[in-house]
Amino acid sequence: MVTVGLVQADIQPHAMEHNLHHYAEMLERELIKPVDLLVFPEMFACGFSSVLREEARAWSAQCLDFLQQTARQQNANVVASLPVAEQDQVFNRLHWYSPEGLLGQYDKKHLFFGDEQALCTAGQSRTIISTLGYRFLPLICYDVRFPVWSRNHYDNGQYAYDCLVYVANFPAPREEILQQLAAARAIENQAYAIVVNRVGVDGNGFPHVGGTAVFDYEGRKVAAAAQNQEQILIVELDFEKLQTFRERIPIAKQWDE
Repeated sequence: MVTVGLVQADIQPHAMEHNLHHYAEMLERELIKPVDLLVFPEMFACGFSSVLREEARAWSAQCLDFLQQTARQQNANVVASLPVAEQDQVFNRLHWYSPEGLLGQYDKKHLFFGDEQALCTAGQSRTIISTLGYRFLPLICYDVRFPVWSRNHYDNGQYAYDCLVYVANFPAPREEILQQLAAARAIENQAYAIVVNRVGVDGNGFPHVGGTAVFDYEGRKVAAAAQNQEQILIVELDFEKLQTFRERIPIAKQWDE
């Protein structure tokens, strides 16, 4: 079993220091049991706005320190995305930390219309994280709409990954679509799918109501956070049941190349 904590939070725009402090308070108040994996939303410390470039230059180092310190304090893997500036480019970059240090990072491939496309550079490769005895594919928000990018692979009895992890800022009108797409990705890839979305209003005035949830390999919603409120949702993932299901219904052997 792998215990995951999914942090559904209200991210205040242009207030990274406030948001980091707020996360620390949430963890102290709501993390009622140890977890193996702790997942924050997309752009976890700032949300989206037209000043991502400036925020990336000013705050990314402090945000990364927070993630590493949290991994050590909680003795858990910690996952989040934030804007990162490199020379004249900005990436929506997901970082995956263990208590020992950075395990990997992923630059969002599919950038959404508007500020993100205008300000950010798209990534070009996926990153599969091997940890806690299993394999995880971390992706970001709009990526959930692209099944080929989320696609699992099977070779000589080995799956490329066992669990999809989507960190998101899906706005309120499309929250249900986020869950439907995540369930579909879980079914077609014979894997768990984790979705962590935010609540509150972002820097562009778009509202978010959450939608944080976990789906199993048959697309069933294992657990879901309450709508429109902050919460740390704690869920146990039974990967032995996943393996049993894969053996009983070996769809992967017929996946198209």
